[in-house]
Parts: sequence; structure tokens; C-alpha cells
Amino acid sequence: MSFAELLRQNECWRSVALTKPRLFRKGHKFYDTQPEMYFLVSGRVRLMALAPDGSEKTLWYLGDGSCFNETPMFMDGGKSMPFAQSEVQFFHDCAEDCYICSFSREEVHRLGMEQPRLILNLCKSYSVKVTLLSKNVVSLSMESQLTRICKFLASRIVPGSTPLRAKRDISYRDMADLLGMHRITLYKVMRQAQTRGLFSFDKSSDEVFILRPEEFYKEAHMQALQKCNSARLRSGSATAPRCWRHKAAKRSPASAAQDNLRRAQAGKGSTAWL
Repeated sequence: MSFAELLRQNECWRSVALTKPRLFRKGHKFYDTQPEMYFLVSGRVRLMALAPDGSEKTLWYLGDGSCFNETPMFMDGGKSMPFAQSEVQFFHDCAEDCYICSFSREEVHRLGMEQPRLILNLCKSYSVKVTLLSKNVVSLSMESQLTRICKFLASRIVPGSTPLRAKRDISYRDMADLLGMHRITLYKVMRQAQTRGLFSFDKSSDEVFILRPEEFYKEAHMQALQKCNSARLRSGSATAPRCWRHKAAKRSPASAAQDNLRRAQAGKGSTAWL
């Protein structure tokens, strides 16, 4: 899924760490010129691209149970790929305080020889990263701003939430950077979607209430989840209480969306924040 945060991709490396987790403060940077692979015990790390003009772009986020900076472990002779001054460079950045274990190149190779499953795990997680990166590139270049926002929120739906809601786990500024748009543009598109009754949100809250799940999943290009949600609606097991579903069946979609919006506003306060 595009713009998803990768979690617990490399849990098998937790048990073989030879060093105690070390605290790295928010903002600490790991460059691929460092001949070590890292295992994120707790916290959040993001992969950043640094352009020659100093501008930065967030490519993805990693959560606990993830390895990063594994590429230098498999470079010929342990050497990092050289970069010209005119090329984009990459580094990992602590998005918050993190506890991290490190592995030298020799340790990675030795552990891989002793336990081949560890190397297989790195191959699998690396393929996930490549797939995620390719999906992000396609989304940034070919999909609308609203679709990108819906994909981001769909990857952060709170399981079993009633009513259906997503939890925004990064700031609006970081969210806009990840989705390839200006923060003001992000606000504008989200407010337009709120006005038409797609979802409801408040600047001071990290929760976004999904008012039209089927339309939301369709916008996020998630047909499988859309069909699943439709089946739940037909079976009467959707997130709304039974009395709401009975009334909604007699109303138009626009009226139902307006009712959902009023209920979300009553529970979270006013949605006017600009």
C-alpha cells in the first residue's frame, strides 16, 4: 500500500543483536557511508533524499522491528556507492527518540552464514521496500492529491473503530512532504473533501472520521476493502449503530453524509480551524 509505514519487517534480527540498544535522539542522521546495519528496537526512522540545493524529501517511515542501512552490507568489498556532488544522496533520520542496535558488516555476514533465514528475511523486507517505493513514485506522478491523501489515511485506519476513523501519526507538515504537496495544498484538499462529506477532521486532533467508507476506499483505489466494507453494510455489521442504519436506508446519500458529519462534529468539536 502506498505511503504505509513499515513495521516489524525484521523481527528475527532482534534476538541476535550482539549489542545493547543505544539511544539516538530525534534528528540524528545515519548515512550509508557508515559500514553498519541498524535494527530499530523502538521509535521511528525515516528515509530522506537530499538534493544538491539542500532540499529534502521523505521517502518512507520505518517503525520498530525494522532493519535499515542494509545496502552497504552487500556492496563489493564493503564500500559504499560513491556520489557526485550533483547527485541526490540518501540518509536515515530519527523522526523521534529511538533505541537502536547496530551490526557490523562482518557480523551480518557471519550471522547470515550461521542462520540463512536472517539473510532471506532481509531479501524479503528489501523487496517490500522496493515495491513501496515504486508505488509511491507512481502515486506521486500519476494520481490526484485527494487519492494520495486517502491512501495515506487508509493505511492508518484504526482496526475495529466505530465510527470508522484513521489516526494521523505524523504532523501535517510531514504528511504533506510525504505526499508530495505543500502543507497549504494539503489543508485545502482535505477541507474540500470534508465539505462534500467524505471525511471529517479537526486541526487539533490526530483522528480523521471516515463518513463515506465506500467512496473513501474507492478514491484510495482499494477495491478489495471497498467490497468488504459493502458486505458489512449489507449484513448490518457496519460501524454505525442499528438505529442509524435504519434511518440512513430511507435517506439520500447526501443527507446521510450530513448526519454523519454532524455526529462527528458533536463528538470532536468544531471542524472550522482556518
